[in-house]
Amino acid sequence: MRELKVIALIILCSSSFLFPQVDEKLKNDIRSTGYIHSPLPLDYSKSLETFGLTKTVLISDVLCDMEDMSQWSHSGIGSMSQTAERSISGKHSLRLVAPSYVDEIPKWGLGRGTSMASFDVGGKNWEKYNRIHLYVYPDCEGARAVYLNLYVENDGKIKVPDRYGREGYHEMNLINGQWNECLVEISELPRDKVTKISFAIEVFGKERTMGDLLQFDVSNVTLQVVDKPEAVSGWKPAENRIIFSTSGYRPDSTKSAIVNVAKHNRKFQIVDYATSQVVYEGEIQPVKTSIGSFETVDFTSYRREGQYRIRVGDITTAPFYIDANLWDDSAWRVLNFMFCERCGYPVPGKHGVCHTEVHGEYKGHIYPVNGGWHDAADMSQGFVQTGEIAFSMLEMANRAKEKGNTDLYLRLMEEALWGLDLVMKTRLENGDRFQGWGTNLWTDGYIGSTDDEGRHQVRAANSAFANFLLSGIEAYASMSIANDPMLRENLRKIAKEDFGFASKRFDELGFKEMGSRSSGHTGMTSHSQYMATMSWAASMLYKLTNEKHYADKAAQSIKYALQCQRTEPLNDANKTAGFFYRDLDRKSIVHFNHQSRDQVYMQALTALCEAQR
Repeated sequence: MRELKVIALIILCSSSFLFPQVDEKLKNDIRSTGYIHSPLPLDYSKSLETFGLTKTVLISDVLCDMEDMSQWSHSGIGSMSQTAERSISGKHSLRLVAPSYVDEIPKWGLGRGTSMASFDVGGKNWEKYNRIHLYVYPDCEGARAVYLNLYVENDGKIKVPDRYGREGYHEMNLINGQWNECLVEISELPRDKVTKISFAIEVFGKERTMGDLLQFDVSNVTLQVVDKPEAVSGWKPAENRIIFSTSGYRPDSTKSAIVNVAKHNRKFQIVDYATSQVVYEGEIQPVKTSIGSFETVDFTSYRREGQYRIRVGDITTAPFYIDANLWDDSAWRVLNFMFCERCGYPVPGKHGVCHTEVHGEYKGHIYPVNGGWHDAADMSQGFVQTGEIAFSMLEMANRAKEKGNTDLYLRLMEEALWGLDLVMKTRLENGDRFQGWGTNLWTDGYIGSTDDEGRHQVRAANSAFANFLLSGIEAYASMSIANDPMLRENLRKIAKEDFGFASKRFDELGFKEMGSRSSGHTGMTSHSQYMATMSWAASMLYKLTNEKHYADKAAQSIKYALQCQRTEPLNDANKTAGFFYRDLDRKSIVHFNHQSRDQVYMQALTALCEAQR
């Protein structure tokens, strides 16, 4: 009988772990995925495309009915044809086809090649229109991530694409095996002399379940004028729109929104979503700032937890939450995203085990280096970035543990360890590490073929900055792991080793190593950020070991960064101060055009205060 009571208690306790979750649907979705061991379902009802389909269409003109193909041309791999198999309107559709795998990687196009169908517009002015609307039917055997690219070219006052190949490009995410209604607003795209519109299949190789052919049917391409197009640039909302925090608000947080509603009585209301009762009313306030003039609402004083809408005149927002545990929802969603980005792991519904043959060569040996998480929107891998993501997950896990959110804590620790495994296995000798690899391909599984040679192959290098950064992460990980003493001790050991390798190399070269090929993306790091990173890592080692020389290193390194801080106010209206310059010349403010680690200054100063009270 006692055993039954214990079992019942365990069941009751485990079911309560998710109670801090705010969104009930999200809570149920998390449970149904085995606590993010398969991806959360996509909620298409919240997509921009779904919202776009609710807009009033004022004008709709057919660009091409696919009955006359004389203005169409094809380039690249694959083929283009007219098909009568299916169509939304008329008798025919445009069919664009490409092989899913090509032996050679061509010089033109992305990945393994591009199959592009282009329509000759003839330099017409499209400024009257603000949206392109069409239907696409993908028939791609076994493909789980399906998309077709849309290109618009303009030869007017402003060229599209520009000289860097930007603008006029839109990727349409599609559901395989059905008609997809697609749209893209072009209200701010230069279109005074449109020369061409194209559809393109970018071939990136075969994921495990895929067949040999990628096929897309395109039908009923129209140019439209829709009411209330989206605001593309600037901070002012589109007409009759209220911009609010879709994540919601905490009870003790500032609660505000920006309003652009044509008709109102200068009042706004907070409406309880469940009862439709008005629970708060306030005045709309005009605000003039350096980025424009706005109308805003503020309901900071309303603190009761629940689900609500904001109403101004006839315009009402989607529902949002006021809740103390609000960010738990975001933590689960971020965790879900990173799980979907796993490399070398079968993510259910997304891809099988991938990039098994990606490797690095070092001193006559071949090392497999898949793992961690894919980088950005492609399938590349940056091992420093994987370490930083693992660190963020460990921080989040420790916070969840403090709050008693056991399910989130355990799952975050599991995901963080997935990334730490790659950090450890890409370490080599005496500070050498594999740095990462760049590819947008599903690789073919064979070592030595074109998709893991040349620019796709992993290279080893010795980067003091990378070793400083990763040593701090390894130290923090060692302090965060509770149930694996062998892993904890190994992380302690390699954190000390990597900090030593980094210190030795920096003593020899100083900042000269930065900007070289060996430093990869981290080569853009400024001197002040470098020293702040060194200080932060030293503080992590001091927290871990209590060895005084790490405390001394942390205090010494931060001095350089502090000398780069602007403490005297600028002569602007806000008397801006507190930011950091890149180096002691104090001429260039810290900035990046690809990666950013601006947070490291505050991390370093906080860690210094915590470690050396």
